[in-house]
Order: sequence, then C-alpha cells, then structure tokens
Amino acid sequence: MVVTEIKENGTAYPSHVVNLIRSGGISEKLSTLTIDDTELLEDIFVSTLEDPGLDGISEVIKLEVEFFACCAEVASYYYMVTDDQQLISLPQLSNIYCENSNTDSQYTFPNQEYGIQGNILETETLYSDSYEVKNVHQKQSIAWNDYTIDSEKNNTAITGY
Repeated sequence: MVVTEIKENGTAYPSHVVNLIRSGGISEKLSTLTIDDTELLEDIFVSTLEDPGLDGISEVIKLEVEFFACCAEVASYYYMVTDDQQLISLPQLSNIYCENSNTDSQYTFPNQEYGIQGNILETETLYSDSYEVKNVHQKQSIAWNDYTIDSEKNNTAITGY
C-alpha cells in the first residue's frame, strides 16, 4: 500500500511524502520517498512480483512515480523483500516516453521471461510499432548470491529480430 502526505513548504507546489506501507495484521512503513517538485506529478503506481526466483527474496515491490509535461517521465524504484522482511533497494531506473518512444528499461528477475538464474538483469526492451517486444538487451547483470550484489555492465542482446 502507498500512502501520500502533502507537506506545505511555502511554495506553489508543496512536496509529497510517499510512504510504502506493508498492510495486514500490523502496518509497517517499508520506505519513504519525498517528491519536492510536484508541479508535474501525474500518478504513483505500485506492483509486486511474488517469488522472483532469488534465494532469500520473497517478493519484489516496484514503485513507479510518473511526471507529465510534453513527455511522460517515469521514475521506477524496486524494493526486494527478504524472507525475514528486510528491504533491499535496487538503483532507480528512469524512462522517458514521448510520442515516438519505443524503448524502456526495467529489472528482469530469474522467474520472468528473459530472466537468468541467480541474476537480476537491467534490461532495455525495444518495441515494434504495434508495441510487441522486438528485442531485449541486457544492459547490466547483477549477480545475487547470499544477500550480496555483484554488478557487471554489458550490452548483450537477449533476443533477436
């Protein structure tokens, strides 16, 4: 669950404090994000991936904050939830969607299509004019081993035309 709170700061557009809260028996604040420039804030989306295929990780929570001007900009925050309910944040990803945009970046986990066992992949997906996946490139591979992250940058095609 996401809860937003508006903080008056004396400007025309007050800041928003976004709390990611685990609901259920006892509510628990998992993470807090402050958005200072809210003039172009459009929406906030939350999705979860249960059993991403990583040892010790029960789910991944993706929090997307969308800003809109002439193009849409989406900042994506990924939180991995460990079996003992701790959070591990991955580096933020940003995508800009304009009229002719045909790519986006995301993290791909082992149990997802194009996933690789024991790795979290930062991928860039290229879409056709009909918005079907045309090509997926691996931009970075993050090895997951006993709660440690080892990063390796590369640019390898996972799919072909």
